[in-house]
Amino acid sequence: MRPNKEVVSSLFLERSKFVVIGLTGRTGSGCTTAADILESNNPKFPKSDAVQYKGKPFFDRLNARRYEILKNYAEKNIFQFYSIKVSDLISAYLLSMEQDEFFLFVMSSLEVQIEGVKLLDVIRNGAYGKSKIKKNFSSIINKLLDHEEKFSLLEKEKNKFISFMRLIRKFTNDFKKDLRSIDNGLYVSVYQSAGNSIRKIGCIDKDYKLVEFLPASVFHLPETINRVIKGIRSIKAKALVVVDAIRNPYEARFFKDRYSAFYLVSINAPDDDRSAYLQSVHKFTADQLLDMDRNESGKTDITHANFVSQNVKQCIEMSDIHVFNPRGELDNNNILKAQLAWYVALMLHPGLVSPTSMERVMQIAYSAKSNSGCISRQVGAVVTDVDFSVKAVGWNDVAKGQIPCSLRSMEGLINEFDPIAYSKYERMNAEFRGSAGRKYIKLADILSSAGQNFSYCFKDIRNGLVSSDATRGNQVHTRSLHAEENAFLQIVKYGGAAIEGGKLFTTASPCELCAKKAYQLGLKEIIFIDPYPGIANDHILEVGENPPELKQFYGAVGKGYHQLYDAILPYKDELAYMGS
Repeated sequence: MRPNKEVVSSLFLERSKFVVIGLTGRTGSGCTTAADILESNNPKFPKSDAVQYKGKPFFDRLNARRYEILKNYAEKNIFQFYSIKVSDLISAYLLSMEQDEFFLFVMSSLEVQIEGVKLLDVIRNGAYGKSKIKKNFSSIINKLLDHEEKFSLLEKEKNKFISFMRLIRKFTNDFKKDLRSIDNGLYVSVYQSAGNSIRKIGCIDKDYKLVEFLPASVFHLPETINRVIKGIRSIKAKALVVVDAIRNPYEARFFKDRYSAFYLVSINAPDDDRSAYLQSVHKFTADQLLDMDRNESGKTDITHANFVSQNVKQCIEMSDIHVFNPRGELDNNNILKAQLAWYVALMLHPGLVSPTSMERVMQIAYSAKSNSGCISRQVGAVVTDVDFSVKAVGWNDVAKGQIPCSLRSMEGLINEFDPIAYSKYERMNAEFRGSAGRKYIKLADILSSAGQNFSYCFKDIRNGLVSSDATRGNQVHTRSLHAEENAFLQIVKYGGAAIEGGKLFTTASPCELCAKKAYQLGLKEIIFIDPYPGIANDHILEVGENPPELKQFYGAVGKGYHQLYDAILPYKDELAYMGS
């Protein structure tokens, strides 16, 4: 090897020998399919003309050229990923329980009526009862689950560790079949409940809903995953790892804080494609799909649900990379394969190509949301013409001249009468001030001792005074303009070219109010990152003669955008060093 080539290689060595991808997405979106592709030996990626969506090229013009460059690099440099399935590690927790204890846990987590006798028979005589993993790999299981002890593998345990990971995968698949033989949704409900129990108390217990929350337990499952990663790295000097699948935002944050080479990747399938796939392939009923989506959204009856439950929506929102996975053709994963090739190539060698136009504009919207003074949710938006030329940028915030919610305080509301910061309604309405005062008494000392500003959401207090459930989510009472609305108004306020036929980029799909405005302005495409809980698409955007097309964003944003597209070494210099 030439000396200069050796220097260049060493610059990329850390990138090329260790990467961790955490997959997230709703059940049925394709996380497992993505993990299987990465786990395969020497995966082959399709040519650009074979990557089609609805009869049209998925990569067009410059993007087709970008893809061919990245595909060639991927095929020469990607090696087999190690796949860590979170469900397999939950299986390890389940196997650490006694059979009777496990039976009671399953019965307590049921969302459907089943025969206890039938369940007990399946547990005793199926994969769970016959498994010898607990007996043959007890030392490995103890090392993974006992976090009081520092994790390390003895030399003689390394081969055993690989065998354990292979056999626990087989156990999970067999046990899944056993549970589904009783009820099709039983596997999902049992493993979701097990995950909730681990996050709440650090183990699986039938009474976990009644037990006091142990905050450190939020990180118990990710620490177990981390121990598996350490085990793999102790065996292989070069390791690419994919975790299937992360569905709790604090678990995602755990890995973001620990590994610079960690990328949270959301796999997103269109709702219709996903529902059709789950109903036709896995035989889910419409009611089972609704229950599963509710559980994955964090809307459960568990105390401290924000920390304990799955919240896929928030995981998607904080992802570094978003992958679009249409599931219309069950045996054709070319679109998914192509995007995986694109982004893994950039993980191994950042800066090989420049960002797509979609990524470039969405990155502006993603950065803009940080300007928001909203304490509930920050959203950014950008309006462009048909050629992606930026015409306006907006974020959700109060009107210019008013004070953002994050810069106001409950203490100021109660003890001051500043007419600039606080409205006449807030200063003079007795019912509102009484509700605010009760919140102030409850939290003032806690936040004061922590040195935090006690800001508050006007909409939450105002809507809380209204008895009608239909009115509690009323957007009229919010102080802030929505991000999309703000972007539209910038064009009106400061003047600019017409945007008819253009595009709206938003970090959250628009509500009904903003969808109507986008329609009226004649925008042809609305590109979003995470879905907004509303009926904007069904009620507003799919009606009439000139509806805009709602598109799920795919690409890198935020920190991931810079990690993938900022070259470690200018490419011209890299080529010069390689050739000298």
